[in-house]
Amino acid sequence: MAADDTLTSADIEDRIQQLGRFTRLLKAGFGIILAAFLLAVAGSLPANLDSVASAVDAVLLPLIFVGMGLLLFGIGMHLHIMHLNLVRQLRDQDE
Repeated sequence: MAADDTLTSADIEDRIQQLGRFTRLLKAGFGIILAAFLLAVAGSLPANLDSVASAVDAVLLPLIFVGMGLLLFGIGMHLHIMHLNLVRQLRDQDE
């Protein structure tokens, strides 16, 4: 970025090109939440296996937090990219 904290058109274009990486993070977050759900279902169904349920309980909460963190990061970066795209469009109109 420039020294005066303003983004140049090249900076904006570089960040827009990174959109695919943020989309993959968003999909990974959904996958982790889905895996945590399936793990909870698989661990809760056999009512006589208390050791499996306790193992699932130990892993489930971290999986949910990691998944939600990835989702929030993906949503935040998506909004950031949308903002940069709008800034780019406004700059193109001014030129």
